[in-house]
Amino acid sequence: MKTVALSLFVATVVSWLATPWVRALALRVGVVDQPGGRRIHQHPTPRWGGIAIWLGVMAAIAASTAVGAMGGWFHLNAQVVALLGAATLVAAVGLLDDKFELSALWQAAALLAVSVLVAQWMRIDSVTNPFTRQSIPVAAWLGVPLTAMWLFGVTKTIDLVDGLDGLASGVCAIASMALVVMALLMPIPHVTQPVAVVCAAVAGASVGFLRYNYPPARIFMGTVGAQFMGFVIAGAAVIGAFKMAAALAVIVPILALGVPLFDAAFAVARRAASGKPIYMPDRGHLHHRLLDAGLTVNQAILVIYAATFVLSAGALLVVMVLR
Repeated sequence: MKTVALSLFVATVVSWLATPWVRALALRVGVVDQPGGRRIHQHPTPRWGGIAIWLGVMAAIAASTAVGAMGGWFHLNAQVVALLGAATLVAAVGLLDDKFELSALWQAAALLAVSVLVAQWMRIDSVTNPFTRQSIPVAAWLGVPLTAMWLFGVTKTIDLVDGLDGLASGVCAIASMALVVMALLMPIPHVTQPVAVVCAAVAGASVGFLRYNYPPARIFMGTVGAQFMGFVIAGAAVIGAFKMAAALAVIVPILALGVPLFDAAFAVARRAASGKPIYMPDRGHLHHRLLDAGLTVNQAILVIYAATFVLSAGALLVVMVLR
């Protein structure tokens, strides 16, 4: 528990302190998001805030590892190393996208390639039947593509939901803390302990960055931040929830991300039905609809925060009752 608290604290402080420096860097090299089109903001705003989030997460993991070397219970394992390494590759692609605006197809291809690669080290090998509480093995040939699809889908979902100031960072903080609580409720050595520390780091980095990203945002996390956090959360769920032989554990990551997952699924269906490419952006996302209904930016964000919190709390309550 102390290591989890340390991870949360270090990530929050490092992200909070690093964000102004990252903002100055983005302005200096011209990585700035201009208003217009589907964009809600009214003034040019620097991107690359995800660099501060990455620094916060890595600093938290380093601090937790140092404590583990001195006798603590947290130790890096191959799965966590593979996850953080792959997430860093995803962040690097996002870094380039924020600067050079890569095509959606190139972004998707790079993300899918990294997802397939990391699935060699960590994969969904079983899921829990919520009615019988039995672990159902996943065939070896299906594990890698299923894991890659999950990693790709969640990562793109967080990227898609990053449409309002503070929205993605707040949703990621809530979803990550839900996974932390799940891991602490179901302590499995070398499985859920790393999940708790990693997700606490993501939550802390999100909160530290939110200090500068909440409306009116002074910096955006950009693709580098949205895809990094989405990939880490998705990977943590593979290491933790999907490997638990405990009833309904799989519900936690799915419900915690229920709002953005539903929004992404609806966006794909909407674009396919209209004959548009599914990767083509539009103004049909949930946050756009809330704004069109007359809500302010702050109100729309709080509505989505509340929905994410309620879904996360409900999933955890069910797990507590049936574990």
